[in-house]
Amino acid sequence: MAFFDRFRAELGKYEEGVHDVGDPVDDKRLAARVLPPGLADFYRSWDGARLFADTIVIARYEGARSVDGGGVFLGEWPDGTLELGADGRVRSRGDDGAAIVVGSTLEKFLAALMAREGLLVERDGEFKDVFDEEGIDERVRDKQTRAALKIDPDAAAWHLEAAERAFADGDDAAAEAALARAVALDEGAGEAWALLGALQRRSGRLSAAAASWERAAAATPAGPARAERAAEAARAAREAGDEAARAAHAALARAADAGAVARWLDEGRARLADGDADGALNRATLAAAVAPDEAEPLVKDARVRGKLKTLR
Repeated sequence: MAFFDRFRAELGKYEEGVHDVGDPVDDKRLAARVLPPGLADFYRSWDGARLFADTIVIARYEGARSVDGGGVFLGEWPDGTLELGADGRVRSRGDDGAAIVVGSTLEKFLAALMAREGLLVERDGEFKDVFDEEGIDERVRDKQTRAALKIDPDAAAWHLEAAERAFADGDDAAAEAALARAVALDEGAGEAWALLGALQRRSGRLSAAAASWERAAAATPAGPARAERAAEAARAAREAGDEAARAAHAALARAADAGAVARWLDEGRARLADGDADGALNRATLAAAVAPDEAEPLVKDARVRGKLKTLR
């Protein structure tokens, strides 16, 4: 199948108004700038696209502005902004600034996108009967994941999605295998590293957990999310008895967000006041990994409350 023919065929399955694509960009305009792999070929067919009633937007030629790393801003979708890197891979960047590969090529990303959304939307643009009381039916979500993986098995995001589904189903082994594949495909997939760290900590592999959380923090821009991930690394190192590693991770957490410890302690106290001793202990031990002296009183209070709760 020729380049973008699959995407073109999928567009043709829907009634007018569900998708809106621009006219082709002429070669003279395209020659005026260097674009990442695949994007010039896309613009030779369509000057941008608004898909599934504007749910996903691929920027017009003029809107494909440069971003750090030599790539360009590609558009927007419900999970954040889309970028096409100089390596030809599509990345989704969330509100915290972290990114993950959602397409090994632009062609495969668009094909996977159409397959996933096509499981939700009828040809006339109306939603199919795919919802239950909690949102999209879990069986449909599973089909979406499998459809994306079949088309683009080299996109880390779909392996992360498979891992999250396995984790929710209680299959830690399958979740970890999918996460290992995700981070192998995209070393900057912070969310995948974070979930991997959580699984490793839960199974008692504390040094490995600290290393995974460290990778998660490194993949996350400075701010609350990086501070929390660095603190998770510090907590795993503390539980492993590695004081040097704990201190190093704690310093990174403080550098990422100076107000993090105070916020976690406030959250812990609020949860304790609401009777949530487990939630309070989680926040308290996270803070204690960064600032032991400040957080230890709350850690003790949460543990006492938790023990009292079990005795009732």
